Amino acid sequence: MEPRLDGCVSIKLRTIERADQAARAPRVEFRMINPRSPPIASGAPRILVIEDEPLIAQMIEEMLQEAGYRVSGVAHTMAMARQEFVKLNFDAVLFDLHIGGQYRPETADFLLDKGVPFAFVTGYDYLVEPRHQTVPVLEKPFTPEQLRALLKNLVGSGSPTGEIAQTA
Repeated sequence: MEPRLDGCVSIKLRTIERADQAARAPRVEFRMINPRSPPIASGAPRILVIEDEPLIAQMIEEMLQEAGYRVSGVAHTMAMARQEFVKLNFDAVLFDLHIGGQYRPETADFLLDKGVPFAFVTGYDYLVEPRHQTVPVLEKPFTPEQLRALLKNLVGSGSPTGEIAQTA
């Protein structure tokens, strides 16, 4: 890995030619960071995103960061969501009610029982369970302003002062 003057990092990867080399090769994951996103205030609420569509999850993550919230994690499956629940490093959850093509009301029940603020983020215009009628719903597609308003009601502004952190 070689740092460059423009703030990027150059990484040289080797080619794997045999199957036995692939098993021993380290796994490398890349995460794109939006350079235009403002820095997040350290006391900003932490949001866990449970969304099975990677592009939608990425869009939500970017909207959250631009609004001044911290993303504590993104779960694309219920197994990943359960791992995030154990960490207890979130203040609220944005939850797609249909994960992996299956309706997941038991997860909403779990969040309600634990007193965790959460909202459904869904492309469906109805909820099947009457017991979830008080849970806020953010219907896809939505705007950054709609997401911001929802989160302000759930956990307050994206930073302790309601402003996005400024760089010096």
